[in-house]
Amino acid sequence: MDIGIKTGKSPFPGKGQVLIYFVFEEEWKKDQGLKILDELSAGFIGKKIVNQHFDAKAGKIVVVDINKPEYDQVILVGAGKKDEFSLARFKNLLAETVRTSGKLGLDELSLFYFPALGDDHFNIGKNLSLAFHLANYRFDKYKSKKNRRPDRVTKLVFLKDDKITSSLLGGISFGELVSQGISLTRDLVNEPASHLHPVTLESVAFQIEKTSSERIKVEILDKEECVRLGMGAFLGVAQGSEREAKFIVLKYLGPKAKKTVSLIGKTIIFDSGGLSLKPSSAMETMKCDMAGGATVLGIFKILSKIPDLPLNVYGLLPVCENMPSGGAIRPGDVLTAVNGKTIEVLNTDAEGRLTLADALSYSEKYLKSDLSIDLATLTGACIVALGKEISGLMGNDKKTMDLYQKIADKEGDLVWPLPMHKDYLEKMKQGSIADIKNVSGSSSGGGAITAALFLSEFVDRMKWLHIDIAGPAFWTDRDKGVISHGGTGWGVVSIIELLKNLS
Repeated sequence: MDIGIKTGKSPFPGKGQVLIYFVFEEEWKKDQGLKILDELSAGFIGKKIVNQHFDAKAGKIVVVDINKPEYDQVILVGAGKKDEFSLARFKNLLAETVRTSGKLGLDELSLFYFPALGDDHFNIGKNLSLAFHLANYRFDKYKSKKNRRPDRVTKLVFLKDDKITSSLLGGISFGELVSQGISLTRDLVNEPASHLHPVTLESVAFQIEKTSSERIKVEILDKEECVRLGMGAFLGVAQGSEREAKFIVLKYLGPKAKKTVSLIGKTIIFDSGGLSLKPSSAMETMKCDMAGGATVLGIFKILSKIPDLPLNVYGLLPVCENMPSGGAIRPGDVLTAVNGKTIEVLNTDAEGRLTLADALSYSEKYLKSDLSIDLATLTGACIVALGKEISGLMGNDKKTMDLYQKIADKEGDLVWPLPMHKDYLEKMKQGSIADIKNVSGSSSGGGAITAALFLSEFVDRMKWLHIDIAGPAFWTDRDKGVISHGGTGWGVVSIIELLKNLS
């Protein structure tokens, strides 16, 4: 798959199979480019607009066969209201167009630059590339050959009427690299638990190290080492599974680093709920409970290739399964975390926070992190609060939270802050035989907040962001924009951009 750039002085330079043309809601009736295209089609485009009630609302797509030497087809794309347009919207609309084109059997598209894209050539190129590559993403390795979808677009040509800038080319290359990181995350999340184990993710981490030109180093903490470090909470969750847990540490040590950032991913390979067993329907998508760890691996795939950042970045993956067995933890058991705090486990299905507690304490105690960011499919309560498209954001440093929200919104990774209401924390301490309970009670509500408050007990001096990605990490509806069914890779691009800003 390839992205090319062509220049020319005519309204629509060059020739190709299909031309994509964006039209704004308040402008389409007087759009000069559309008039030229209508003339080129001998008025057929105008008739098609009327017949299909095209009004240029965001996401409306009309495909017109014009069968001219310049182009065989024109695809009109509704861009919505001009004052609501952004590169994130452009990315999603273009991805929808690429996907539609593939289903129609079109394999080469051309897109003409239009002024609403602005003059940030790097980010234009990045979003152009993300749209093209992510719309072409498929996870079909387990389908028989006859059932695999061959509907990929192989080429996208970006048409400009002035010179090609190095910034645009750099953005296209960077977008392709980010797409590779997102695709890795998606592949891992989509992989069934029958084929993905802690040792599998260990192999993926070492493969990233191998291809990183020595930028990335990997260390694996086995059970004995985790015991020595005091990871009782993590090991408590892991003890119900026959598969040995792995605590994976990836290291990116930047030259002249002034800050240390840890990226922590919840990495429960499969979550049955343990002895507090989930209903069967709730287990159907629980292969995705390692999406946080998969996101961190996708980010490190990108870090292994981009120019040096003046940061030390660690990736921490506490990898295990949460399974019921004769050796599993029981409601009422007490575990001790790295920082010495004791936890009374009242619900074994609130296990992700236990593994993250040890990862956060390890990050602060042993890595001396200035900032830790955890990404976790942590609570169904976050989906209740914010729906399936928005992640919950909490933490102890408003400045960093505000920066991340600004970046995430720009990139289209929607996130919303939730309050860290301290009174809720007391419910997890009252009546416990340990320092804290892992849940506040089934009827208390505010589950996303209480989970974050629990994690805050394992953070002392360092800055900390908690991102609950339970909703958008795994998509069960139809493909939408750059998002395809299954693992989404949510957070990969926004966290990479945050790291660039922090440096």
